[in-house]
Amino acid sequence: MIALADLALDLPLASGIVWLANGLWPWFRGLRTSPERAFVAASVLLGTWALLDWLFLHTTDLDLAILISKVRITAFSLTWLMFLYFGRWLSRTRSWVDYLAVLPVVVSILLSWTVITNGAYLVDGIPRLRRDPGWYAVFFVQTAVYLALAFGYIGWDVWKAEFAAAATRNKLAAIFSALVITMGVWMSTNAWASLTQNGGFPALSSVLVVPGVLVLAFLAPFSRKDLVAMWRKLQVSPSRPFAAIWFHNSGQPLAQVVLPGEASPDAATLADLSQAIDHVLVEGLHSGPGALRQLQHEKHSFVFEKGRDLTLVVLLRGSPSQGLRSELRSTVRGFEDAHRTELESWESASALAEEALNALDEVLTPQIL
Repeated sequence: MIALADLALDLPLASGIVWLANGLWPWFRGLRTSPERAFVAASVLLGTWALLDWLFLHTTDLDLAILISKVRITAFSLTWLMFLYFGRWLSRTRSWVDYLAVLPVVVSILLSWTVITNGAYLVDGIPRLRRDPGWYAVFFVQTAVYLALAFGYIGWDVWKAEFAAAATRNKLAAIFSALVITMGVWMSTNAWASLTQNGGFPALSSVLVVPGVLVLAFLAPFSRKDLVAMWRKLQVSPSRPFAAIWFHNSGQPLAQVVLPGEASPDAATLADLSQAIDHVLVEGLHSGPGALRQLQHEKHSFVFEKGRDLTLVVLLRGSPSQGLRSELRSTVRGFEDAHRTELESWESASALAEEALNALDEVLTPQIL
């Protein structure tokens, strides 16, 4: 019979494989928006952390154990930075805050490679680390703050998302709750043992398999279309647009869709939009790295994404999210790749009006989940 302690020593391997699968599955299904990339990076880093934990628990070379522990802290710190970005970019645009958020993580990583770990020793053939409680406390506070921020953003996104099926919301809530509980286990095992140096058994990477399996079971059955729809639903109001317009880069409109119950843009708004489109096509919009290319007109925001042959404009109220920009870019590139030769002139592109309308409708009203 397998002892519980032996099982706990091997569960980190299962946790690592499951979380790597959670990251690679959406990536191989073609999900590439900013929030999706952040989720993929976070999952892969968490899986890497668990695999490193498994290696750490199975080595008797103390120098190697110390090296693994430093790489492990690096992966763990970056994991929660990526989860923080994931939560933020579902409902907010990229800003200077995202760049500043890197600095505390860099400090924690530098501490992990220099002063946090003082040595290692073996207990029943399993490595244990000697930590500096003061410096580890700095790392702990930084990580705990990022955990709270990441869970705050993600929890708000899940709560606000307008899923039609209660089962979808309940599954996401279960996954979110499992992650919160798992991080509670981290604070009561790994972190507490390092702060107090009491030699307690580090259990976090073992229990990570539970939320990991929940996430994988939730994502695996989805088709690519369903996965895209789910991410769009998570990009919560007010980031969802209510109207979308295709323009050919010759300056002529190609197609327009407005959600039912929404008023079409009035003549004055359309006139301002035409001037803005001329500006985009002729001069482009100058913006900082990562900034949305957008204009404000009274209470409306116009968000632009210019491609090789087409420019997509969406209208929305409130602040757009970083995920919306990535979504628009993906829509433009996908439509242009599918109809490369037909889009060279407005005359030939106008024959694709129905396909253009379908693409716009998918942006405004993704498949209901």
